[in-house]
Amino acid sequence: MTLVLRQLWAVLRKDLLIDLRRKENLLSMFFFALLTLMTFYLAAGSMQETRFRLTPRALALLSVERWPPERIDALRPLLGRSFETQAGFLAELKAVEDLELSGEERIELLGVARGTAMQELAPGFLWVTFLLAGVLGLDKSFGQERENGCLEGLLLTPVGRGLIYLGKMGGNAAFLIGILVLLVPLYSLLFQLTLWDVLPALGLISLGGVVGFTALGTLLGGLVSTLRGKEVLLPLLLFPLVAPLLIALVQLTGAVLAGDPLSLYAHWIRLVLGFDVLFLVVSFLAFEYVVES
Repeated sequence: MTLVLRQLWAVLRKDLLIDLRRKENLLSMFFFALLTLMTFYLAAGSMQETRFRLTPRALALLSVERWPPERIDALRPLLGRSFETQAGFLAELKAVEDLELSGEERIELLGVARGTAMQELAPGFLWVTFLLAGVLGLDKSFGQERENGCLEGLLLTPVGRGLIYLGKMGGNAAFLIGILVLLVPLYSLLFQLTLWDVLPALGLISLGGVVGFTALGTLLGGLVSTLRGKEVLLPLLLFPLVAPLLIALVQLTGAVLAGDPLSLYAHWIRLVLGFDVLFLVVSFLAFEYVVES
């Protein structure tokens, strides 16, 4: 086991050192992701009109402010509903039975329910940006191995093909996690999201997404690395296969930002875990045949 871990670390360390010294892979991924995120933000500029939407997170803020539990329960029929105008939201509040609010309470409720349509689309913007930047990183990862026969030299070492796969996958995952760490503060600033209290849950969701994406992407990157037009083939193969994972990540991220309990989204969690395990095992076993071909 010690020998296996040393071999795995040697492959992972090699990839990390090459990218850190050359810096072009990390810089190109970061600036591409930054440009993509800014493009989404500017394109959605017309969707910044104020909306009002009650979420579990908003109700939690009200309970912290010591609202009576019976008043919080009376608001639950409005959970998840969006209102384009303040007047429409207040009209629905008046229609709620057994709910009498003072002027100060109405102002406080409007404050926690206020948002924009762009904020509702923010989870999709984040993960599409991640997907596009990740494809760029996968393409460059195997491109540099093919230079001067580096991959052939790596295959001649007494290291199992599966360990080479895990090492390269670990290197790709490390850089994608780094890109997410750099992007999330900017993402929070642009879309006016408070992420501090949901960072642990968001981190676990991101980890599941990175593992699944790199597990599949590393295998496909090695498969197309010797083919002509690999820059086009990799996205064509990767995007359809990774679509279920992307949809699950968007749903889970939206649930975390809204404050919904993740127990309501257990089917999406199982999808992410199943995707990760399936493609990690399949890619580990198939990588030997991919690099030999």
